[in-house]
Amino acid sequence: MPTDPVATALEYHQRTRHSPHAFARSAAYLDWDTQPDPFRRYVGAEVVLLDRAPGGVDPRYDAVLDGALPSPAPTDWEAVSRLFLDALALSAWKEAGDARWSLRVNPSSGNLHPTEAYLVCGAVAGLADAPGVYHYNPYLHGLERRAALPVPTWSRLAADLPDGAVIVGLTSIVWRESWKYGERAFRYCQHDLGHAIGALSLAAGGLGWTARVLDSVPDAAVGALLGVATQAGIEAEVPECLVAIYPADRAFPLPQWRHFRAPPLPPLTWCGTPNALSPEHQEWPVLGIVEEATRSEGPGTSWAPASSREGRLADRPVALRAVLRQRRSAVEMDGQTPLGRDAFFRTLCRLLPGAPPFDALPWAPAVHLALFVHRVEGLTPGLYALARDPAALPALRTALSPRFRWEPVEGGPAGLHLLDPTDVRGLAGHVSCGQAIAGDGAFAVAMLADLPGCLARHGAAFYRRIHWEAGAIGQVLYLEAETDGLRGTGIGCFYDDATRNALGIVPPSGWATMYHFTVGGAVDDPRLRTLDPYAHLEG
Repeated sequence: MPTDPVATALEYHQRTRHSPHAFARSAAYLDWDTQPDPFRRYVGAEVVLLDRAPGGVDPRYDAVLDGALPSPAPTDWEAVSRLFLDALALSAWKEAGDARWSLRVNPSSGNLHPTEAYLVCGAVAGLADAPGVYHYNPYLHGLERRAALPVPTWSRLAADLPDGAVIVGLTSIVWRESWKYGERAFRYCQHDLGHAIGALSLAAGGLGWTARVLDSVPDAAVGALLGVATQAGIEAEVPECLVAIYPADRAFPLPQWRHFRAPPLPPLTWCGTPNALSPEHQEWPVLGIVEEATRSEGPGTSWAPASSREGRLADRPVALRAVLRQRRSAVEMDGQTPLGRDAFFRTLCRLLPGAPPFDALPWAPAVHLALFVHRVEGLTPGLYALARDPAALPALRTALSPRFRWEPVEGGPAGLHLLDPTDVRGLAGHVSCGQAIAGDGAFAVAMLADLPGCLARHGAAFYRRIHWEAGAIGQVLYLEAETDGLRGTGIGCFYDDATRNALGIVPPSGWATMYHFTVGGAVDDPRLRTLDPYAHLEG
């Protein structure tokens, strides 16, 4: 691998391509005896159980997605319980025969859940009388108390944050994904991180709170604050980011957000020992190389003021929390169910910056969409493009095939263009590793980014962030599908070069496909039983 971090990230992306004739390197089979435990526990740490049925206002889904948040809830035990319940908790158990597995509010590649979450806070009514660092345990819906923070340390942290703020830290356990996906696992961990950021942002919005990724904090400081800096080995947690969550009526000016720093920590006494996840492991050395190359040293990416959407969409009588917690990943589409034109345009508008969850990301949109439209009523089937930032449209047009029409779509968002009116069902399935689900839905998406251009401007750490943005887009697609009576699913398996070829992207253009997704009418498996997510804690 190259020694330059940007070159290393680009080489990793190239190395882990799938093609019809050669998938990225992974194990030739699944060793079920070494399947990782999906739940990280800190054995010996005190557990503070959270409320599994917290009260409070349940705002409209549309209002929160358009940035019209309710009055802020007080920062207390009940609100913290609601934040984690709506963002990262268990949503159900599934049974089929003797097999039983859990689902979560935040989706994950292969349902393997590499993302771990932490709470860093001051004194919180009903939760703690003093500042501390906690690991979130979704199996218990509880917080494992890892360390006490000295009051002066929390005061220095909180001094640059809005009043009432807490911090949620996120890490990744790459082994959980590499057990199944081998060298491509780092990509999937970053997608999942983006889904988690999106889930936190929208859950915070339901409380009248705002989420902001503190991108100026180096990864080493993230690891130190969350107590994972000394972990080693294949099951170690990789520090990813800190997210400030605070009442939305408090100011957090862009310069203050941009320059936030975590102060040096005094020696802390850490409680609890991380549980072992697997008895044996298969090493994939390239994962450690790309993780090292893409670490953030601060001060973060180039920043841009948050964009604003034009106008607001009609507010439907759909409650936010039901949508958040009913989200499921489809495993098969029926190939018949259509989506209305207005609903399709609503979904695309929700993918634009300027409201949750995209206002949590401190950079201008880097990810843009190629859309395979199959069954949208009143819209010509074919290949479309959506530039999520008007400034990116010229570069996107230059990158894609010169044969495309680029016709603006009446009634759609300004960046939406028809490229090629044709049947793209077979093409969508082919470029998505031959998976029929991409052609059997109402539409499918390929998420695109100018990978070398972005890394040249922002540094190698932005490789992770492009995936975070793609994951946040996927989170909104999931939820929009639910509100339209459909289902969505993220597609991490796609043919990188075949997608580029289908779009006419040829060297020397470095535009790459980062993530695929599909939305449509789901086919449910009648053999599956759905159980209450926390029935195992009753009695």
